[in-house]
Formats: sequence, C-alpha cells, structure tokens
Amino acid sequence: MPTNQISTDRQIAALKPRDKLYEVGIQSSRGLCLRVFPTGTKNFEFRYTANNGLRRRHPLGAYPDIGLSLARAKAAALRVSVVDGDDPAARRAEAREKARTGETLSELADAYWRAAARGLHGGRRRPKREVTIQKEKGFWKNHLERAMGSRRFAEIKRADVRIFMRDLALDSGLSPSSVAGVGSLLQSILGFAVHEERLEANPAVGLAQPLALTSRDRMFNDEGLAILQRAAKNASPLRFDGHNKADKHARLEPEMGLALQLLMLTLTRRSEAAGARWAEIDLNAGLWTIPSERAKARHLHVVPLSPSSLAVLLAARDLHPKSPFVFPSQQVKGAHLDPHAVTRAVARICKRHQIAAGSPHDIRRSGATTLVGRYGVSRLVVGFLLGHTAREGAAVTSVYDRHSYIPEKRAALVQWANHLSSLES
Repeated sequence: MPTNQISTDRQIAALKPRDKLYEVGIQSSRGLCLRVFPTGTKNFEFRYTANNGLRRRHPLGAYPDIGLSLARAKAAALRVSVVDGDDPAARRAEAREKARTGETLSELADAYWRAAARGLHGGRRRPKREVTIQKEKGFWKNHLERAMGSRRFAEIKRADVRIFMRDLALDSGLSPSSVAGVGSLLQSILGFAVHEERLEANPAVGLAQPLALTSRDRMFNDEGLAILQRAAKNASPLRFDGHNKADKHARLEPEMGLALQLLMLTLTRRSEAAGARWAEIDLNAGLWTIPSERAKARHLHVVPLSPSSLAVLLAARDLHPKSPFVFPSQQVKGAHLDPHAVTRAVARICKRHQIAAGSPHDIRRSGATTLVGRYGVSRLVVGFLLGHTAREGAAVTSVYDRHSYIPEKRAALVQWANHLSSLES
C-alpha cells in the first residue's frame, strides 16, 4: 500500500524513479494512487474491493497523459460504479480475453491455429505440423465456416453441435472418417476456448463421431505388391517435353519410381520417403535417421537400410548428385517430391492394372501384416519398424528400455526385401 500522500501535479512531477517500483497515495481521493516505475513511467491506478470480496487494481492511465484532476474524476466515477455492483477490473480482463480469442467461432478458430503452431492450444503441448493445420483449415473452409463461423462460440450448445453433425453425416456425402475429422476439429477449436477459460465446458465432447468408423483393413496382396513394385522399377527415364505424351498419366518419372521403391522397402510413410534428405542418410552404416520434426509421431525414427534400399538410394544419387533431397521435385525448384503425388501415383497404378484402389499407407499395413503373420516377427519390433510410439504400460517401460532394436529392425526389413524380391519370379 502507498504510504506517502501527495496532492498536486508539481509533487507528481518531482517524484524520482528508484531501483524498485514504488507507490504514493493521492490525498482526498480514496483508492487513487500513483505507481512510479524504475524506468520513470508514472501510472495512475484505482484500487477497490469488489462485491465478491476480491481486491482489485484498475489502471487509469499514465502521467502526464492524464493529469491529477482527470485521474481524481475517473476514480470518483469508478467509486460510484463499484458501489452499484460494477467490477471494472474484471470487465477489463474479460475484454482482454475477448480480444485474444474473439467472439465468433471464426475468430476463435484463427486464434486456435496461431496457438497450435506453437503448441499452445492445449493437449500434449506439441506444435501442430503445418500439413495438419492446412488439413484442418480445409475442413473448416469446406464444412464449418459457412454453417457456424459467424456464431458466437459462447452461445453454441450441445444441441447445436448435435444437429450440425447429424446434417453433416446425412447431406455432405463425406465418409464416416471425414465426418469424424470435421467433428474432431470443431471439438478441438471449442476445447481451445475451454483451455483459455472462455468456456466452462466443451459442448462438442462426445458428439464429434456420429457414425461408426470402418476398420482400416485395406491391404495389397502379393499380386498387388508385385504390380506396384514392377511399375516402380519400370519407371521411364524419359521426360515429358510436350512431344511425348502417350499414356503419361499412368507412367512414372524416375524420381517417383525410386521413391515408391524406397517406401515399399522401408515401410516408411509417404511424407518421410518423399521428403528424404541426404543429410539424414548414412550409406556406410546403412542407416536412415528421420528427425523428429519430420516423423509423424514427433520422435526420432531410425530406419535400417537393406541392400535393396541402398541400391535404390545410390540410383537416386546418380540421378541428382547435387540435390540435398533424395527425390527432388521436378515441378518446384528447390523442393522435394510432393507426398500427395506419391498417393496419386499409387492410385494410377491401381487403376491402370485394374486392382483394388489402395494408398501408400496400405503398403505399410501389408508389410506389417506379412512380417507378423508369415515370418513371425514380433509386433513390438514391427511397431518400432513402423515408427510407432509405445502406449500405456509400454510407455513406462520405454523410459528404462533404451535398446534401439536396430538389429531386429534390420533383420525384419531384409526379410521383407527378400519377400518383395520373391514376388518378381
């Protein structure tokens, strides 16, 4: 509490800064004081006790921007409002919160993505990857913005969310998993409001998945794997220069063919294979170390390289010896192969050879199932091979178990490479 009392502007002007912040009271103006900072800044402040018994501080402005007489007048008006039940400091804090997260769901969504990019959106406190944020923004633009963007998020009730999700499931034509993706985004945005203490509870909890999800059981059989591998190996070295366009939509460029081969041999994700960098690869040790910022699970993933994988990498290096990327983009200078292009390439191969449509992720599932089911590789090793993280009880064990499983993973990938090789006969 301020101990000294002053009553004139001349006295305020004469106050000198000290090493630490100090306060002086204003005579004949209850609750009004002046705070003097070490920088020399002098701020008027009104102190009061709210009706709930809490002691509050409410800033009035800096001296000499406002003089003593104006500060007295402001304090007098606030004393009257406090008697009438007002809480100006609480109102100011609420306004500050609203400025940070906005009032509408659209404003809240923008604040959520800004926070998510830094890991400040709640949850595991890890930054969301840019590709994830862009996917969420796609869901928002296509399905949420028009229907709910202008709504005040504080007024959204569970019934509103239930009706929105029901109509989305009935009328959008989306798959159950995509409907769940939109619902999950809505739940995350409203959950951010709870995290920021703008909402007491999340009205979307339990309503984000109105339809049962089908199990992700799509796999390539040996015949499908053989077709994919053959197409990748037979990638034409020709470039499309506008004169040779025959069947160009089915053919693969050499970079894509090699990328598909590496993806199949290592059972890595499409983004990991497409974005591979030479700085990550030790050809002598036969190891590919995918850094945490590129791995989906956000932890470093070491992939042992079989002789077949090394042969693919050497071919890629001969193709582009000066590029930092193993598979540089042929469309965007200085960039790596587009992961989405890998998905489209697999889809074209499936369509051309009239096999059931599949994706790069189905190759991972096929390899994992084959290694466990046919060759008896333990699920633990296959899980590490796929770059999965330990869950539940295993997570505690992993703190103490520092075994890298590289020999076991290498043996499994050699076995998998041999299996793919046997399909060519």
